[in-house]
Amino acid sequence: MNLKAMLNRLSNKRNPVGGFKGSVNFKRYASNSMWMLAEQGLRIVAGVFVGIYIARYLGPEQFGILSYVLAISAFVMVFSRLGMDAVLVRELVNQHDQRNKVLGTAFWMMLATGLVCFLMTLSIVWSTSESLQLKIFISICAASGIFTSFLAIDYFFQSQVKAKYSSICKFLALLSMSIVKLALVFMEAELFWFVVAALMDHVVLAAIFLAAVLSRFDLGFLSKFDWNTAKEMLKSCWPMVLSSLAILLYMRIDQVMIKNMLDLEQVGLYSAAVKIYESWIVFPVVLTVSLLPAITKLKATDPQTYQQRLTQIFRLVHWLSILAALSATIVAEPVMVFAFGEAYRASADVISIVMWTSVFAAMGSVSARYFNVEKMEKKMAARTFVAALSNILLNFLLIPKYGIYGAAIATFCCTFLANYVMDWFDKELSVLLQIKHRAMFSFK
Repeated sequence: MNLKAMLNRLSNKRNPVGGFKGSVNFKRYASNSMWMLAEQGLRIVAGVFVGIYIARYLGPEQFGILSYVLAISAFVMVFSRLGMDAVLVRELVNQHDQRNKVLGTAFWMMLATGLVCFLMTLSIVWSTSESLQLKIFISICAASGIFTSFLAIDYFFQSQVKAKYSSICKFLALLSMSIVKLALVFMEAELFWFVVAALMDHVVLAAIFLAAVLSRFDLGFLSKFDWNTAKEMLKSCWPMVLSSLAILLYMRIDQVMIKNMLDLEQVGLYSAAVKIYESWIVFPVVLTVSLLPAITKLKATDPQTYQQRLTQIFRLVHWLSILAALSATIVAEPVMVFAFGEAYRASADVISIVMWTSVFAAMGSVSARYFNVEKMEKKMAARTFVAALSNILLNFLLIPKYGIYGAAIATFCCTFLANYVMDWFDKELSVLLQIKHRAMFSFK
């Protein structure tokens, strides 16, 4: 059964609770998901091909520098985003009549956090012993955090089940910046300009989002901020930030540790493999985020159907991830050499490991929506943080002995721990574990 058929199946099953208030229009959400997945499909194609072209041009060492800088800036982005990708969507769904107040409060919170994170990054980076080049590059990319506040517009569109607008905005930004990056390769530009282009990815997207909301709605939310709303949102946000940070730790800290324990060339080899993994893992993330408004409504109106839908989503992402991992394992080496060049042959074995990580990472993306709807953000943050610390420990043990393959093994182990093993030791998650088992082992 292909993706479109699965989504249609989700939409065509009649909800036992009749009427608008007691039912969820899954056709609408299926259409919303298809828009988001279409945009991400284009992002994957552009990201992989443009990324491969840049990696071939720069070579493993310079590509390692770029990847290292982007890994550092990713930590800034996590704090700047404040976990709003789930929290704001939920609040906009639940407080539709207070849309501008909620949206405006979230926007200014994210903007202020982005500025603080940028200044803190500058003070930390320029006090270290890193090379001048790395300090400049990290400072440039860290400014991306300032523009994350405009993602509030994206989350607003998601809450309204209007992914069409977000998808078009992201596509336009992606297309324009892909052309710019390809032009940099053709002009044989220096690494500095690729770092600037990484910042411009966020600047251009922010400008397009602003234009979109101005053309379709208004900017009234910019004049709104409510301290009480901010305090309430922060109660849900900080666990999500910790959780996102923990996820980033065991998805990005390996690149930082490889740089410090091995060298930048090994970072480049590892990052090339991770790029293939990341091009796939966006699929379950986008699918679950696009269905979050529907899941939130079902939780309140029809708990039984709520569990059935979660099982279907778990099953979809689980088995598609297994298929992707099997395919990657079979063709990893020839594809890697063909795409990236002979210099990246050593990345093939890393792909075979990290793609199996996607099986449990995909389950984690659905679990994250469950935690959000059930308001278990603190639990999610705690367990993910334990997994992140485990990853750091395993990296210390495995990287010196097995190099970049050790880093890939560490990531797999911690993803398996966080998204499956830890469910067994928490009685409150017995329902979630049953849902996962039905998705994994039952085909009814």
